[in-house]
Amino acid sequence: MDTTLIKKTFFTTLLLLYVFIFCPVAWCQLTDNSVHAMNPIPEIIRTLIPEKQQIIMSGLADFAEKYKTSPNSIKKYLLRKKRQKFLTEQLKDLVVSEWIGRIKTLRTTENGKAYLVLELPIFPSKNAENNHPVPEFRVTMGTWNNAYTDLDYNTLILPATPLHKWLANFNEGEWLIFSGKSFTGSEDYLKESSSSEEDAMLSPQFIIKFEFLDKLDIPETDMQIAKSPTTLETAATKKLVSSQQTSAKTKSTNNSKTKKLPDFTRPELTIRYYQKYRLSNYNWNYQKYIERWHRLARFHWENHPATDYLNGSYPEGGEVFVLSTVGRDGLVSNYQVTSFGEVSEKMSEAALEATRLIALPPLPEKFPDDILKVEFRFAHSRIQHLIKTDTDQMKAVLMLQENKTDDGDSMVSKMAQKILMKQRIKKARASFLEELRQEFSSHFKPNQRFESGLEMQIELAISRSGKIVEKNLLIPGESVRFQLAVENDLNKAHFESLPKILRSESPYSILLRVIP
Repeated sequence: MDTTLIKKTFFTTLLLLYVFIFCPVAWCQLTDNSVHAMNPIPEIIRTLIPEKQQIIMSGLADFAEKYKTSPNSIKKYLLRKKRQKFLTEQLKDLVVSEWIGRIKTLRTTENGKAYLVLELPIFPSKNAENNHPVPEFRVTMGTWNNAYTDLDYNTLILPATPLHKWLANFNEGEWLIFSGKSFTGSEDYLKESSSSEEDAMLSPQFIIKFEFLDKLDIPETDMQIAKSPTTLETAATKKLVSSQQTSAKTKSTNNSKTKKLPDFTRPELTIRYYQKYRLSNYNWNYQKYIERWHRLARFHWENHPATDYLNGSYPEGGEVFVLSTVGRDGLVSNYQVTSFGEVSEKMSEAALEATRLIALPPLPEKFPDDILKVEFRFAHSRIQHLIKTDTDQMKAVLMLQENKTDDGDSMVSKMAQKILMKQRIKKARASFLEELRQEFSSHFKPNQRFESGLEMQIELAISRSGKIVEKNLLIPGESVRFQLAVENDLNKAHFESLPKILRSESPYSILLRVIP
């Protein structure tokens, strides 16, 4: 046989072996990964899911696992009966209240009626191997997708109704919170729309009439001032909080009065210790020299603001830092501008111009170094009423208040009231955090240098009267001097009583971060 022919035959055989043996394995792995990637539960979502939803989802996953591994049809039939009993016990009134789901389908029928299907976060069953559910396992809740099957249920959302307009603000893939009522079904207790028993057990599709829908109120980070622009990750944030750190408390009681919320839902406030400026050396009589410079620079900056910030083009705001290097003769040899947040070139230029327009006298003879580095901070506040998402949502909520003539409109009106209340609470929290920021910040009087990588985290509990009733030091930081300086200043703070709308949450818990 020809040598060339032998080589071709050999390589062809190898290629066939690869295609039929290795490729299917790779394809299966790819499919498995893609399936699991379809329904991830971000940690922040997991903390918000109500206990009842977790119990039911875990139970459904357990029945799906057993169904998948059952050897015959009779056992599978009996499993479905057991699941029916489980759902009957868990949802006797057929009502789901403030569950969490993600929009899988949001479309309309030919005549414009909206149908909505939500995919629920998956909780593995206790018996699932490696804590993973069977690959096919999915649970959805939603309306019917056509007028014919919906005749006896009225789950579709009619055009021109306030709820129909409200849904225009949602998109597929978004997480939301919802409430509603299901319907009784002969085989699963809850009405289920799958075409086969296998689908009903492994990927059930429960029918529901929605009574409340709102975008998930994931905690805002808007009130947080960012980490140092030169060190976005501090040394403290890179470390896990050790048991020794967690037990370090300035004021605490064995039986904590604070309502413990998940870390993701607790309001957080980050404050800079250096509110106005930071110096490379504080071991000299710097007050007159720096205060004059800072006062004149601030005066110029406030009277010549960036036009794009002033006209509302950057309502989220941000911070600009100008680092100046001053020689002994008072001449500045270098300027460095950094920023954090929503900051434009004009906003950075305005801060730089305000700093460099000031003529400086020579440094005092007793100044200990050859150069002085001064970093000024220019903070652009958040323009709350210009934030587009809030404005759009308010308009949509006002739509929901229209037409209260029948039962459906009455339900929508209640939903609008609930959403408006959530927004009022959200604004009250933001306003209260700003009060705390201003009060804490007003007492920070730095008179020594601290490195930018430091951080302190303190959990505070505030009573209805505005008194701090609990103070737990979660991360003391790496500098004892920094910790003592911050604590001494924080102890001077005094507050008014909690806003009326927040008093039901007292003692009100917040996480306070202090960074240089």
